[in-house]
Amino acid sequence: MARLGERIQAGEPLLRGQTGRDVLHELLALLNVPEASQVLVYSKTSAQNDHISPDRPRAVYFSENAYVGWVQGGKIEVITLDPDLGAVFYLVNADDLVPGKSPTFERHQSCLNCHAGGPTAGTPGPLVRSVYPSATGLPYFQAGSTYVDHSTPIADRWGGWYVTGNAGGEEHRGNCLANEEADSRIVLHSMVPDGKPVARLDGLIETKPYLGGGRSDIVALMVLEHQVHAHNTLLGANMSARQAIHRSRQLLKELGGNEADGLTDSTRRILKHRAEAIVKCLLFADEQKLPVGGIQGGAEFEKAFLSGARQDPEGRSLRDLRLYERLFKNRCSYTIYSDAFTALVPELKTAVFEKLLGVLNGTDLDETFADLGESERDRILEILRGTLPDLPQSWHQVAVRSH
Repeated sequence: MARLGERIQAGEPLLRGQTGRDVLHELLALLNVPEASQVLVYSKTSAQNDHISPDRPRAVYFSENAYVGWVQGGKIEVITLDPDLGAVFYLVNADDLVPGKSPTFERHQSCLNCHAGGPTAGTPGPLVRSVYPSATGLPYFQAGSTYVDHSTPIADRWGGWYVTGNAGGEEHRGNCLANEEADSRIVLHSMVPDGKPVARLDGLIETKPYLGGGRSDIVALMVLEHQVHAHNTLLGANMSARQAIHRSRQLLKELGGNEADGLTDSTRRILKHRAEAIVKCLLFADEQKLPVGGIQGGAEFEKAFLSGARQDPEGRSLRDLRLYERLFKNRCSYTIYSDAFTALVPELKTAVFEKLLGVLNGTDLDETFADLGESERDRILEILRGTLPDLPQSWHQVAVRSH
């Protein structure tokens, strides 16, 4: 986004669309964010609540390294991942366009009111919530909300979100509005006749304004929820590690310590703890088991998502979807290729690679990962060897088990 701003300042005719929708279309292309990733949220849980309602939901688009939100008649919200700062928030003023000129945009600190705290691992980051939305989209806050990741039961997901696709017969909070009963209970009611799954939203909202049409794909939602959790885990761990390493080296300098790496024992424990949390997330250790009947979404998102896959020599990737019992065929997160992972400080990245290799080659007997069978561990190991160029040399010295 900063580089895009520099290009605009230099006179490049970028983001010159006549409408916010036009600007959004060009911005997604410049950020390499697929339009097919569109999901729609109608709860008033944004900085632009006045523009959001069940009739005019907010559209969210995402890629491996960026998140973009847009509401009709409003600004475009962008989160990108900076190697040093982590998540950085921008607002593009697509609601105040001047013909022949690019919209202004700026980093916006007000986003941190919600996007920096416990749900985002203590550092600025994206988040996904499931709420109980009223007929206006305003949540019933007394009913609480759920911060969603890949460990959340299906029944607790998607409150305030439109959902197209089938959840394998399981009920969820999507496509519903809530109301308060006489006895103060908050009850959800489906906006869809008989509460049945829908393939498109054309019968519920006016879909023409949205780049992705009437889609708010269930698989896109689930991938988004995992990715947000992974990014927050990575960003939070990296910030914690950087702070601990800095404090450690300052302390040792003051005390005249001579540790070669400048790390105290307490700092090593912090790095070990944070590395374990990252590996737990990367390997889906606490993933909610999906319905045996399977999750069914649309072809558009799956095609766009798989088009960005890094494949090993045998054509396997970490983006290969399974959609029954678990989200992915190979349970190691594709976010290991993301800017957030690449930017991990060397000391933390080394600890992550050591833990991850130990789990995959069977030398680390941590019961947290007992659900990963030998064949899947070997498959993940082979995929990473074939797709991740900066692996430590030790990864290439381990023999894969025969089955």
